[in-house]
Amino acid sequence: MRLEAPLDQPLVKELFAFWEPIFGGPIDITPETLLGSEGAQSIITVYTRRLEDTLAGACLMATSHTLPALGGLGEVATSPQARRSGIATQLSQQARDDFAERGGQAIFLGTVNPGAARIYFRLGWRKLAGANLMVNALDGRSPEEFLVDYFRGVGPAQVREPSPADRVPLIPLLVSPHDWQMLDSNTAMLSTRYAVQDSCLGLYRRYMALTKDGRGAWFCAADDLGHLSGLSTVRLDGAGGCRVDGFTRKESLDCWDALIWRAVDWGANRNASPIWATVSVEDDEKLALFESAGFDRAGVGESFDLGGREVGTLRLELA
Repeated sequence: MRLEAPLDQPLVKELFAFWEPIFGGPIDITPETLLGSEGAQSIITVYTRRLEDTLAGACLMATSHTLPALGGLGEVATSPQARRSGIATQLSQQARDDFAERGGQAIFLGTVNPGAARIYFRLGWRKLAGANLMVNALDGRSPEEFLVDYFRGVGPAQVREPSPADRVPLIPLLVSPHDWQMLDSNTAMLSTRYAVQDSCLGLYRRYMALTKDGRGAWFCAADDLGHLSGLSTVRLDGAGGCRVDGFTRKESLDCWDALIWRAVDWGANRNASPIWATVSVEDDEKLALFESAGFDRAGVGESFDLGGREVGTLRLELA
């Protein structure tokens, strides 16, 4: 069965009761999303299969109204009693085919399950280097070829607040390899050039977690079509100050100042002091950009793990 949000509340409860014990952790989409809270920004399509009126399999496809060429397949699950029956293959294939009929170009999904990866491979998905993600470019391009062509079409960016329409466009931005090691310290986001990225649709949830208690925010650099070229974050630190961070694609460094200052202004409007940042000691370009924006070196920050290697950071504070 194919259903598009908003879904009925009893079905939403049934889906989450089905997904949660299978995945053993947070679900990438909230109940409110399936109930229709994002209808103006996102298209969430749920696929289900029942055996004797009992839910035996389910998955979902997420796209945005502004950038329907990209899709995110998630929550692909089969009940233990229905495993090895082909249900996951059938649901994934139906989701793929419906997306293609709507003119979609590429579908992202995340998996660490070798058995599931083999199923997706047979349906056209290919592993993306540096991530536990797969991409199905429906015209047969490799994931890397698709990303190169995708970003070639990114236009001039403006900084704005995020919306659910950014859930899928976040994925190609964050899983592409960047020169900077630490993309964002507030979300512990590392470049796939140095560390493996495990999240896919969950990347949006990871950024939205900054905002849930009102103590943080994030911002996007996006063109008119919804392509993202950079992100910034800010988080109150519990000691009166706030930490800011962010990154852009190398080709979009002209919007880095605007992104960082949007985060700085959020903290300043809440009287946060000091406003500070931490930068990897090996990210010389990012360090220079912070210093050119008025940040001064203020000592040593906490180190972080980079693929099993401990890397130091420098703390900078806004003068």
